[in-house]
Amino acid sequence: MIKCPESKCISNILRQNSNGLRKKLYTVFEESILSSDGEVQFIQSLVKKLDASLESLRINGLEISCRSKVIHQRPIVIYSDSKCELGDLLVVVKYHLSSGEIETKSIIYQVKLSRKNSLNCTIDEKQLKLLSKWPEFSFGRAENKFNIRPHTLELGSFMLEPRNPKSGCYLSNNRNHCYGITPYALLVHDIGPRTVNINSFPYTRGDVHNFFSHIVFEIGEHHQNKNVKRLIDALYRYAELAPDPPDEFKGYSKKSKKDGFAIIEINIKKDENIASSNKSNHLCRKFWL
Repeated sequence: MIKCPESKCISNILRQNSNGLRKKLYTVFEESILSSDGEVQFIQSLVKKLDASLESLRINGLEISCRSKVIHQRPIVIYSDSKCELGDLLVVVKYHLSSGEIETKSIIYQVKLSRKNSLNCTIDEKQLKLLSKWPEFSFGRAENKFNIRPHTLELGSFMLEPRNPKSGCYLSNNRNHCYGITPYALLVHDIGPRTVNINSFPYTRGDVHNFFSHIVFEIGEHHQNKNVKRLIDALYRYAELAPDPPDEFKGYSKKSKKDGFAIIEINIKKDENIASSNKSNHLCRKFWL
C-alpha cells in the first residue's frame, strides 16, 4: 500500500534507477557476509555499510539520507509468562513529502547465520511465535502493552544468511547474486519450525531483492497501522534515537557484548532543486500510464 501520489512518484523514480541501487545493495550484503563470523558482526557491518553506501548514492530527482544506531543490548518482551528477544534489526524507510507528511514502512528482522559447514539455521521457537503470531506482549513499563495486528506478513521476518560462505557461492532457485534470504516469520514456522535450510524456501526472494522491494515501498508494514507505529516509536526510544522517560525499559533489556540491536532508517525525498524539472514530472506521469 502506498497512500500518497507523491510517494508513488518517489517509488517510480527509484525503480527507474534500480540498476544503480541494486548494485550498491549487492556489494553491501556481499561484503558484510563475507567478512562476518557471527550475527552481531554481520549486523554491525551491514548497518555501517548500508548507511555509507546509500548516503553516497546519487539518483537524479531524489535525495537519500540515512540514520542508524547499533547498541550492545537486546530488546526483551514478555508474553504469556515467556520472555524473548523482539528482534535484531529494525529497517525503517521514510518518504518525506513536500506537504511535510511522511509515509513510513518498517520491517523487524531476526538475523540468523547458519551452522558451520551447513545451510541449516536454528530457530528460537519463542521468537518465532512472537514474530509470526504476534500475541499480546509487554515491552517497557506496565502500560506499554502491545496488541499488534499487522496488515502484511513481513512485519516480522527473518534474515537467514550462510556462515563463512565462499565468494560467489550464491543461493540457487534464481536468486541472482544473493547469499541469504529474508522469509516472513509465518513461512519459517510452516517450513521449520526449529531448523530450516536456507535453500529450502523455493518462493522466497533473496536478501538484496527483498531489501530493494522495501526501499521502493513494495513491501513493509505501513505506519498507518497505529499499533505498529507505537511499537516502532518505542524501539526508537529504546535505542535512544528518540527521548525516553527514565527507566522506561528497566527489566526489558539484556546487555551483552555478544548480542546487539540495530536500527537503520532510510530517508528519501524529491530533490527540491529539480523537483519541478521536466524529467521528474515525466517520471511521475509515467507511473500513472
